[in-house]
This record gives sequence, structure tokens and C-alpha cells, in this order.
Amino acid sequence: MQINTFKVDKAITNKNEDLFSRIENATALAKIIKSYQDEDSISIGIIGDWGSGKTSFVNMILEELKDDENFIIINFNPWNISTRKQLISDFFTMLSKEICKVPFPEFKCRNLKKIYSHFKFKFFSEVSQNLEDLALLFKMSSYVIADPVTSVAMSKTSNAISDFNKSLSAEKKGLDEIKNKINTALSNIDTKIIIVIDDLDRLADTDIREIFQLVRSIADFKNTMYILAYDNEIVTKALDKIQKDKGERYIEKIVQVPIVLPKLNKADLTAIFMQKIEQFNFTYEKIDKNEFIENLETNNFAGAFENIRDINRYLNVLKFEMSAIKQELYLYDFAVITLFKVFEPKFYEFIYNYSEFFKRTALDSDEKNKELQKSTYTNFIDKQIKCLNKLNKEVAKNLLISIFPRIDDLYNRDFSEIIKDRIVYEYKHRIASSEYFQDYFVLNFTEELIKKETIDKIIKANSHQEYDDIFSKYCLKSSEALNELPFKMSVYAKDFKSSEFIYYLWSIFDEIYKEEDFSYYDRCECFFELISNMTGKGDINNKELLNEKYPLDARMLFIYSCNYSMREKGYFYEKELKILLDKLLQEDSEKVKEKIKAHICALRTNNFHYLKNTFKIFAQNSKIFFLVLEFFIEKDENNQKHINQKLLNYIKLYELKTMIEETFKNPTDEQKELIEFYKNDLQKKALRYINPRGYVEK
Repeated sequence: MQINTFKVDKAITNKNEDLFSRIENATALAKIIKSYQDEDSISIGIIGDWGSGKTSFVNMILEELKDDENFIIINFNPWNISTRKQLISDFFTMLSKEICKVPFPEFKCRNLKKIYSHFKFKFFSEVSQNLEDLALLFKMSSYVIADPVTSVAMSKTSNAISDFNKSLSAEKKGLDEIKNKINTALSNIDTKIIIVIDDLDRLADTDIREIFQLVRSIADFKNTMYILAYDNEIVTKALDKIQKDKGERYIEKIVQVPIVLPKLNKADLTAIFMQKIEQFNFTYEKIDKNEFIENLETNNFAGAFENIRDINRYLNVLKFEMSAIKQELYLYDFAVITLFKVFEPKFYEFIYNYSEFFKRTALDSDEKNKELQKSTYTNFIDKQIKCLNKLNKEVAKNLLISIFPRIDDLYNRDFSEIIKDRIVYEYKHRIASSEYFQDYFVLNFTEELIKKETIDKIIKANSHQEYDDIFSKYCLKSSEALNELPFKMSVYAKDFKSSEFIYYLWSIFDEIYKEEDFSYYDRCECFFELISNMTGKGDINNKELLNEKYPLDARMLFIYSCNYSMREKGYFYEKELKILLDKLLQEDSEKVKEKIKAHICALRTNNFHYLKNTFKIFAQNSKIFFLVLEFFIEKDENNQKHINQKLLNYIKLYELKTMIEETFKNPTDEQKELIEFYKNDLQKKALRYINPRGYVEK
């Protein structure tokens, strides 16, 4: 494949390269600058988000001014300063050198050089003699010339600088005198000095403040103009930390002419991205350019980008990595997987580490419980997508679906039995083909957290000690591994049956789900997810469920998961769950309330509507059932109570009403208000579904 060279992330240098139709605005601003006749220093702010084209806009302004002899253009880059304490001295050194290049009348030039010599002697000669004196002098000059906002912010530090007052007074007089001489000289020169300071938002907070103080109070010479380019939000936050939350006010005092660049809309970004893609010039046997571009447009690939800088960064990586691939691949698939690698490396690793699930073109035909597969797989994928930091979550999800047919089946095809053409996918060398999946990760250096070989060892083990050795050796008790283990088990061990392994998981519940690593809710959800993949597959001894050597929480969550996976058999471990619920009630009342809520949240997350059996067991214990009913009461924006609709989606109105009436025949004073509310509210809801032909369930 041959790909045209893309520019690295550089701003445009002339208006002919303008991609955002900003030429007219830049030209208009340049004209205003040319017409500015006042001698007073003025600052223009070019304000925009990261990657919004600020530097390009500034370059177009300067292009209009570069051949005008009435202007001296100076680009000052604070990043080139080796230490922050050299910033002011370097600034004046460069400024003086640039001014001296201008063909002034001889007497004026000599006069300016004389001033510069005095300036250099007064400040810079002392730098080489004593570095500590330089630091002190820099700090003192900043305090003396600070504006009122700075003075307020610095007032509390007066004690810290009280020792410098005598020296400060003398130096201030010298500095003022030097500035007056410089201003006099510059006033006699019919030339404007334009000083450009770009990328302010990339500097450290203290550096940002130093630059603004420089512009505002130290170098506010006559006939000088500053063009400052920055992201307003970033700079404001940086100054807030130093100016006691007065960053915005501080900027307003310094930047007299703020020019806010409009945000780039998605249509513009899409057009720019597709324009750059058109520059791809490649020869490809398995795909033509039209098919590649059609895929990009159909799946809204450009929707992933927030700014032009992201586009350039991405295309440079894509170009580089394509040059390293020896095997011909399906370019669209490689483009998507590279997008994840550049902007969401953890998600990229997730796909690589769970290759057995993503590969192939259809769901397993022998899957016994496709609803279980959907809840397990989609929940896990959704959890990963929720953790994305850079990419739009919906765009990322759609792009994932576009390259993996199995994921497409999970989300969009309702478990269609239509099998994708495996031969076509292999012919085109697509990522979903088992033969070519690995080639898309040729430059991948990630380490798989839980490998298939580790799961194989678990399958072969048959004792508590063997399991513990495996968990210790492969660090499976870490929170990261525990988050991955359920999904790994579902992929590599879906037919695994072992009561001993389940007993082992019970035994280490408190050890692996430590309170410092997991909230109680997270403990329940994580363990429920893990154990749900194995329930109903081992011969569990009922007596073990009542064995108090195992944590109560682990045994209860196991029963919940059984009632989920074995729901077609009716009540499952009903007797044991009743006993364990009674055990739970012996704990502190607040602890019981917290645990019941966490149990319900875990069940609700995992398709609660299949857990009617468990809910009916709750209803046989009035104290537990009361806590459950409390959980499903919510308040609307008007502070009016109502029953959570999800509960009514899971259980029919008349069934819930019957359970409440049977469980609370003689409610306590504490229970009466809630029970009456449920009865009345359920009655109102039931009446809505009465018609002339009788009662009709929703």
C-alpha cells in the first residue's frame, strides 16, 4: 500500500491553506491592527479550544503584516526558556535584538542601544554573579508592578517579602527610569512592535501568570501590541488557583481585545477528514478506495473527532502503522481498530484480550441460553464503553459493531440465525476472521491480564488448594482481574462444572472483595456476575449453603444467581434462602438495610424481571419485604412519591398487591404508612386498566 504523506500537527502558514473559512476575519483584524494609531500598549487575545486552529488564524493575520515596514513582528516562545526565572531576561534580550535590526535613524538607534546597555547592566550582569539575587529581583519586580487584582491576591504574602522593602524601593526607581527611557525612544520610532505569544494554555499555571504579568506590567511599552493565543477555560482555571478565583477578571484587565474563534462543527470536521482521506493513494487487491470511503461515511467515522488536531494525530498514526503492516488487511477495519488504539488504548486492549469473543462472524449456534449470553456480553461491553475517556461513547459503540458481526448480532439483530459469510470475511482479510484477527495487532505490546491458559488451569484443578495456588500465581485476586474473570469464564469455560470451585469462591469472598477496594454494592454486583456464569452447572450440596464457615453474603448471592439461571425449575433453594435471610436480620439494622439494597441492585442490573422466584421469597419475610418495598419508592421533581416503574414491569399489579396484603396482614406502626401508600397507589394504577369488559392487566 502506498499512502500520501500527511503533514504533522502544524498550523497553516498562509491563507491559501485555510480550511475553516476564516480568511476574511483574519484579514479584517489585520486591517484594524494597521489602523491602530495610539501609542499605548494593547493586547489582543485569540481564544479557542485546544486544536481549534488558533495558531493558523494568527499566521493568517501575520501574513497580512509581514511586508509592512511599519511593523516589527516578534514570536516569543516561552517553551524555549530553560527555566522560568530566565523568562523576563530572555524576553527583553530578544526584544532588544529585534528592534536593533530595524533601520532606524542613526542617532535613535544609538540612543536605544544605550538604554539597552543600561538595562542589561542593571539586570542581566547581576544574573551571572548571583543566581539567588536574580530570583529575588524577579519576584520583587513582579510584586511592585502588579495590578490591583494581583495586589489583592498577594496581600497575604506581605510578611514574606517585608525583608525586601528597602531593596525593592531602590530597584523600583531604577526600573521605572529605564522604562521611561525605553518608552521615550519607542515613541520617537514610527514603528509598531507586534509580539506573538502562542500556546499559553500549554504552560504551567505559574508560567501562565508570569506571561500575563509580563504583558500587563513589565513590558507594556509604547507602540507595542501583543497577540496572545490560548484556551480561555484552561488559562482561567490556571489563574484561579493563583488569583483566588479571580482568573477571569485578571484576564479581562490584560486582554483588551478578545477574539473568540467559533467552535468547529461536526460537518466541518467531517468535510476536513474526508478531504484528507481523499489524499490516500493506494493500490489494494481486496478493497477499492470507493468501498473504503463508503464505509467511513456510512458508519460516521469522522464523528469520533473533536478537532483538527485529533484528525492530524490520528492520520499520522494510521499512515505510520499501515507502513509497518506486511499483510494486506481490510483498511476500514484497520482504521477503526487504530482509532481505538490512538484515543482509547484500554478499550483497544480489551478487544485484543477478549479475542475469542470478537472473532468469527456469528454467535455460537449451540448457545443454549441466548438471553443469558446477551445480558452477560452486552453488560460487559457496555461497562467498557462507559469507561471511554476521549471518544464519543455512541460513536465508538457503532464503530465496534461495524467491524464485528457478532457484536452486531448482540445489539441489532435480536439473535438472528443468519450466519455471516465467513468466506467473504476471510477473502477480504477482515478483523472478524479468526485467521487475520492477530494481524491487526501486529504493533500491540499489551500484556493480557487473564490468558486462556490460566482459565484452562482452573478447569483442570479440583481442590481448594489447587485453585488457591492458581489465583495466587496469576494474581486473580486483584480488583482488575476480578472485573475480567467473569467474562473470561463465560468465553473460555462456558461448560465448566465444578462445585469445588464454587465452594472455593465462597471461601475467598471476604478476601478478594476487600472493603478498601470495593463498595458493598460493587462487591455484590461483581460476585453475582462471576458466580452467575457457573450456577446450575455443579452439584452443590444444600448443607454447604448453611455452612457458616462461608461468608453469608457469598451464599446468598449464589442462591440469587441460581434463581436466575434455573428459573424454569421454579423455586430453587427456597428453604435455604429463607434461613439465610433470617440470619441476615440478626445483624445491625442499618447494615441489613444496606445489604438488601445492594442485593436488589445487583439483581436488577442482571435482568431482575427473571427473578420473580426470589422476590416471592422476600415477600414471605415481612421485615425483608418492607426493606425491598422501601427501595422501590422514589420521588419526582415535585417531591411526590411514586413506585418505581421497573418494579411494576417485573411483577403484575395484582400479584404485587396480593403479596403485600398477605405479608402485612397486621403491619407495625413503622410499616403502616408505606403499606397504605402501596395499596392506594396500586389500586389507582389498577383502575386505569379497568374497561367495560372487566379487569385488564397492563
